[in-house]
Amino acid sequence: MTLAGLALPELSEYDPPVAGEGSLDPMGLAAISDRLADRLVPGLRSRMQRIRFVTAMAAGAMACEALADELPADETSTPPICFEWLVIEGFVRRLSPSQIPPGVPGSQKARAVVNRRQRLSAATYLKGPSVFGFNGVYKPFAVDAGVVGAELEPGRRCPELTRAWEHEQGFHGLTDAVPGTEGGRMRANIRDHVRSALRAGHCTTNPGSWLFGQLAGSLHPDQAWPGERRILRALITAREHETRAELAVHLAGVKGNFSEAELLDAVRPSCSPALGSFVDAVVAYELFAALVDAAFRTLCAVSHSMGAQPLTPLHVQAHDTIVHCASELPGHYRRAAERTAAIGADGGLEERLGDFAIPRTPAGLVELLLEHHEHVQAGKAPNGKRPWFEPFRQGWVVRAPYGTVEQHPVGPSFVHPVRVAALRRFLEDTRT
Repeated sequence: MTLAGLALPELSEYDPPVAGEGSLDPMGLAAISDRLADRLVPGLRSRMQRIRFVTAMAAGAMACEALADELPADETSTPPICFEWLVIEGFVRRLSPSQIPPGVPGSQKARAVVNRRQRLSAATYLKGPSVFGFNGVYKPFAVDAGVVGAELEPGRRCPELTRAWEHEQGFHGLTDAVPGTEGGRMRANIRDHVRSALRAGHCTTNPGSWLFGQLAGSLHPDQAWPGERRILRALITAREHETRAELAVHLAGVKGNFSEAELLDAVRPSCSPALGSFVDAVVAYELFAALVDAAFRTLCAVSHSMGAQPLTPLHVQAHDTIVHCASELPGHYRRAAERTAAIGADGGLEERLGDFAIPRTPAGLVELLLEHHEHVQAGKAPNGKRPWFEPFRQGWVVRAPYGTVEQHPVGPSFVHPVRVAALRRFLEDTRT
């Protein structure tokens, strides 16, 4: 169309929201793995590394108990999040980068904020602190253990933990808010500074405040004292989760650096029948998932190596990995199905992944992999995600972000974290 000699652009066809990216879990394997991990190590998550943040949550819950009805100026933040600002800003103001161990949520973001001479707030801290901050990361375990409730209020085991902490750190009276005690003053100061942060919408504590030093020193992730460690260890080995407690005992006896697959292999001979059935289900499913993942990522690597030339099943039907996976997948699926069914955790397996039970040629497996991946991506919330491969001529071309020069080997390693490493890290932090 033209107007007065000018060419106007034509509207292109509407690009639906399905065009969004979806780089995680391209084969839809994670949900079942997560469910199995929850049976093996309930209450923990793979992101958990430092159990002492549960102590920080307990101390914050006690000190902020009176602020439940306080309205935040930013209409977003909560007393636990404002307390988290205090703790994390205290770490970065009182500790050097080398003194802050790995696994401290938000510490790098907080240091950048402090270096800019700004304060922690909803705008400058983590975008999802209730998920990615230490309250969010450790909430599942803290709630499961009874340290805090669903709203992060003090739980039934909170006083036990805070009393051990206050006794060893010199804050006697904090748990019971005893007037005139060091702990009573500490509790009141935390409460007042959190209230101030809520009303201002950002951390207002003076950068030189003694409170930052007290929090950094008494809640350092690596420096729990023996009494506190004993309470935290008791939370891990609670009788409510007998299999987790048994697994913890076995893991405590394993020395050296091992992958999660190696750890489960090492403890399996000592497991009770109940724990052994959970271990077997996790291992069987992860070995199956490893084959699916290796086959799909092999397609990504081969397509990347071919540049703009379209990938077809003929190009990879003789590839060692594809041939191996085509041969092994039906048997591994069957074992995974049997062992997950034995613990009542097979729900959704056939619906999600049952097509891999059918014997196929290597070329047939390639077609299934690409079809399954497209189906998985289309089903991702909220409106679907783009596949990693684009159809081109009579084949497919991997999109630039997902091509790789590395050939993905088939080995005994797990595709997903199954929380055994998190449990072992907790055990190391609570060794007495």
